[in-house]
Amino acid sequence: MFIIWLVALSYVVMGYLFRDYITDTTLLTVSFIIITSILLFFLLYLKYTKFLILIYAGFLARLGMVLYDLEEKMPNLPHSGIDSENYYKTAQYISEKMALMNAEMYGGLYTKFLALIFNMYGDDRLFAQFLNVLMALTAILLVIQIFRMLDVPLHIQFVLVGVMSFFPHSLIFSSILVREAIITLMVTLSLYCFVRWYKNGEWSSAILSVAFILLGASFHTGVIGVLVGYLFGFIFYQHSKKAFRFTLRSIIPFTIFAVSITYVMMYPESISALPIYDKIDQVERNNSSIYEAFTDDIGESAYLSWLVVDNIYQMVLFSPIKVFYFIGSPMPWTVRNFNDLIAFFLDGVFYLFALAVFVKNYALIKKRPIFGIILLSIVVTWLIFGFGISNAGTALRHRFKIFYVIIVAIGVIWTYWSKKKETAIRGYR
Repeated sequence: MFIIWLVALSYVVMGYLFRDYITDTTLLTVSFIIITSILLFFLLYLKYTKFLILIYAGFLARLGMVLYDLEEKMPNLPHSGIDSENYYKTAQYISEKMALMNAEMYGGLYTKFLALIFNMYGDDRLFAQFLNVLMALTAILLVIQIFRMLDVPLHIQFVLVGVMSFFPHSLIFSSILVREAIITLMVTLSLYCFVRWYKNGEWSSAILSVAFILLGASFHTGVIGVLVGYLFGFIFYQHSKKAFRFTLRSIIPFTIFAVSITYVMMYPESISALPIYDKIDQVERNNSSIYEAFTDDIGESAYLSWLVVDNIYQMVLFSPIKVFYFIGSPMPWTVRNFNDLIAFFLDGVFYLFALAVFVKNYALIKKRPIFGIILLSIVVTWLIFGFGISNAGTALRHRFKIFYVIIVAIGVIWTYWSKKKETAIRGYR
């Protein structure tokens, strides 16, 4: 994918150099899509032959959805509309007045990222949305590389690649003009670098894993929860022993970091001066305290409106319920219409299944340290988002941000049981 991203960069530069001569970039973008489609086919054929049909079919499906989304006469895709239009209009506005890059704008870093593209390449929404498609494909190929490093069997890889290629909200969020594609790519890049550190002890990879997750958190602060799992691995995992080792010397720094992260998430204004600062949705709605964010019930698809939290003890007590609803909403008993029912079966069921798998296999943490690290990252991120979200539509978008991390965790669990079964069969023979 590196070559494809170089081609994308060259097109941006080309658009910038010839912007005085090109009034309409449509033909330029169409040529970019054609060239990229051909390059992608040969890349998959040469390096990912087993997955060629799956991934390329997923690519074509995403491209089709991009074209559908841009057709004004057609009904909007789910999650496309208010946010995507506001992102686009704000990016247009900033691109015409680049001095606003230093101002606080709707959409934060994402609209400024789009504005930079529009300013250099031209106001071409097709180009911007196609970049989201490429980000999704890059994330999928990175997960395959992670699977290879973790010795995940091919038959398991094949199933999970199929899930990634055609998971409904993966198709949607990588086809419309929203920030989920770039956030999931940063998170996946971060996990890829972390696994390289885990396997080889490369501290350059460790630094990159932190850098990418901080970059992802610049688009949305909530994904910084993944960093808690990484730090746990950096402090407690010993490559020489291939296991966790807990000492007083290692527990103290981790505790300090965990407390600091908790404080920042409860009082995000404490880091308002840092580039990473991007308030979570409930703080953006000007809740005066973390308890108001915890009990917020704004929106037609709000859930747990009966829950009232007035102190830290109640917040801790109700956190599992909040996380459960965040993972699975809209729940069957809160379904308002047919669309809610589809959302539950095509999205919520997957995350509830993942939760059940994690709970059932928590004991694997001792046998597979990487699973413990990834699981901690997932749980902390779920807690962060679960704290501040009380709306099914918002939950659908935010839980997808670590979708590929969850896929890797499932792959690790499945690999363990598959190899154990093979060992048992060989022993029986």
